Amino acid sequence: MNNKLYKMMNWPEIEEIIYSDGDNPHRILGAHKVGNSYLIQAFYPDAQKVSVYIENQKKTFEMELADEAGFFATIIPYVDKLKYKLIIEYPDGRQEKKDDPYAFGPLMDREDFIKLGSGIHYHIFEKLGAHPMKRNGVEGTSFAVWAPSAARVSVIGDFNDWDGRVCQMHRLDPIGVFEIFIPGAKENDGYQFEIKTRSGLVMKRPDPYAVESKGENGVISVIKNVKSIAWNDDKWMAARRKFNVDEDPLSICEISLEAFAGRHGKKSSMDEVTGDVLEYVQNHGFNTVELMPVMKHVPGHFYHILDFFALDESSGTQEEFMKFVDTMHQNGIRVILDWVPTFFPKASCGLSDFDGRTLYEYSDPRIGIHPKSGDLIFDYGRKEVTNFLISNALYWIEKFHIDGLRTSDVSRILYLDYDRKPGEWMPNIYGGNENLEALEFLKQLNTIIHKDEPGVLVITKETACWPQVTDSVDDGGLGFDYKWNNGWTHDFLDYMQNDPLFRSGHHDEVTFSLIYSYTERFILAFTHENLEKGLEGLYYLMPGDSSQKMANLRLALSFMMVHPGRKHLYMEPDALTIDQAVFVENLLKTLNELYFKHDALHQLDSSDSGFEWINDLASNECMLSFVRKSDSDKETLLVVANMAGVERDFEIGVPVDGRYTEIFNSDNISFGGTGILNEGRMEAKRKQVDGRDYSISIKLAPASISIFNYVPYTEQEKKIRAIKEEEEIKKEAERQESLRALQERRDEEQARLLEELRLKYERELAEQEKAIEAKYEKIEEERIFSIVTEEAVKSITPAAKKPAAKKTAAKKTSANKTSQKTTGRKASTDKKSK
Repeated sequence: MNNKLYKMMNWPEIEEIIYSDGDNPHRILGAHKVGNSYLIQAFYPDAQKVSVYIENQKKTFEMELADEAGFFATIIPYVDKLKYKLIIEYPDGRQEKKDDPYAFGPLMDREDFIKLGSGIHYHIFEKLGAHPMKRNGVEGTSFAVWAPSAARVSVIGDFNDWDGRVCQMHRLDPIGVFEIFIPGAKENDGYQFEIKTRSGLVMKRPDPYAVESKGENGVISVIKNVKSIAWNDDKWMAARRKFNVDEDPLSICEISLEAFAGRHGKKSSMDEVTGDVLEYVQNHGFNTVELMPVMKHVPGHFYHILDFFALDESSGTQEEFMKFVDTMHQNGIRVILDWVPTFFPKASCGLSDFDGRTLYEYSDPRIGIHPKSGDLIFDYGRKEVTNFLISNALYWIEKFHIDGLRTSDVSRILYLDYDRKPGEWMPNIYGGNENLEALEFLKQLNTIIHKDEPGVLVITKETACWPQVTDSVDDGGLGFDYKWNNGWTHDFLDYMQNDPLFRSGHHDEVTFSLIYSYTERFILAFTHENLEKGLEGLYYLMPGDSSQKMANLRLALSFMMVHPGRKHLYMEPDALTIDQAVFVENLLKTLNELYFKHDALHQLDSSDSGFEWINDLASNECMLSFVRKSDSDKETLLVVANMAGVERDFEIGVPVDGRYTEIFNSDNISFGGTGILNEGRMEAKRKQVDGRDYSISIKLAPASISIFNYVPYTEQEKKIRAIKEEEEIKKEAERQESLRALQERRDEEQARLLEELRLKYERELAEQEKAIEAKYEKIEEERIFSIVTEEAVKSITPAAKKPAAKKTAAKKTSANKTSQKTTGRKASTDKKSK
């Protein structure tokens, strides 16, 4: 090595490159102007010889081996607008001519770092990750990754023999972003980031922003540009912006693309899957399809996302998935994705400990690890992390025209003590159990989506009764459009699993939801979490034999459709038998058609003015009846449900006089029922039932539900009806008057009879008293006569002897007995008289 070149060498920095310990290789590698010359340095450990070819001058300069580890250097005369290539020769005779990665400066600037650090770089996916491009006429790929705790980051891949020594990246900012442009790295090349920690540990990590991956668990990222197809959904996208979350109908069919891909026992093409899904959704009448996570995930665990920006193999390529969405849109079907911003799996091939330390997750396990599942919780206090999540949401919405996102359970991140025992969680700065950082993230997410993408829906599951989930952020809410009504799902399924004989004791489980139904914008959801095999799972939840199970299944689906709230049903293809599937398909298509056609079933879902109970207290009969109304009372539907296991005849109060026509009955033969229907138009009778002036008489099959459409009378019919009603009222008044007159005559006759009986009784009583008195007087006279007689006899016989005395005593005794008997009879007579 000549002396001039030797003096220019910075040996400490060279050692940093050789031992792969540095974070600024651009400072020494590449071409650097030194006086009137260029110092060009390169590091190729496996090279035998390296030369520099100056394209401006078409000259070649051989580089000197400055270090046996493979560090080469040379000095060339100054060249204006220097453009060069490196010619690398290997011991096996192989030769490569390539552009120097260190001849290209960074693409990200300070504004990018400020926005990223502030959490407002919403399109950071266009900067971080791998992006094929042409720079200064050179084809290659720009790589950038956020790894603030790394001592060194290199890109390894198909383009550099997976050698982490040769493509060391430049740390651009203290925020921790590393960047490099690698000429020759092209689309479909596999790559990873090799990260060396400050402790010296070397790890290989896939790219968090990779848009394609391969290998087990997506461990290898793939260079890919997100290309756009020729979209044909302009009309749909324009109409989407006008979606009214309070009034427009939303009936969601939740499916797994993976299930449809393997439905025929072979690997289906994405075109076949698209046609299959479209036919399935249309045949069942839904207007929205919700896809379980299409991102790269742990096999068999849809919600353990490994690559948030990359599609899973079962979801096709980017272009195929775009065509899937475009096809749905052309057929009027909304597409919603399940999206998981609340946790990620603890896996060496994912985000956990990405740069050797906790980065995307909280460092404190009292916040950062779910105690039951062991999943990791995103660190919502780091703006770079929330930026990652928000940009990921916008990536799917903008690049793939996704119409909505359904997040996993946000309760897990909103509450610091969720599933934790006392002492296992850390309160916030105010001593509360709310995760203020997660709260702020959710508000920011919803605000940005609604601002940038009006009409895109954001739906969530929330199980811990956080208030105002669907209120706007300006009004103090979280800003979601809809929330799953988990309470209704739990209560209703519990109710339906009871044998109909015992449902009367659980009546409140089917009525309670109407107490809180208007506190949020709810979606009634039978999800994959409730039903393991979709409709088959719902079928087997029901009591009874097969026909009873089907009746209860029809009842459950029908009740969901008439209950306030948007609809969501998890469906698995080919889950039911052919006959059952045909009947359920007919049922769901009819229900969805009714739901879309009749404003009363959706227009006032967010207002209690759209619902009115008729009878919610008939628990013994297991019966419910209520009214669904549309805006301005344009339409009124009467719903009657027989939850019992026996056929019932009901008299149902109706809100207004008119005709009522049955427009739906779950017992219809076409749905697999027995055909117990209420045919024809029924005119309301003027008879008070359920506190209403008018009523109708209907019959319902066991475990069935019926919907009646109210049809008002025409003006002419109202006049005729009024005349008839007036005559009926008049006749009723005359009848009542006749009844009153008859009652009065009966009362008068009764009073006269009572008076005659009273007089007769008093007369008979007086006669009895008179007879008793006469009899008493006679007895008294006889007693007195007896006494007088004895005294007279005594005075005539002066020398009465003892026998005479005895005779006199005997007479006296006899007289006394007679007197006692008389007195007794008198007392008895007096008692009877009384």
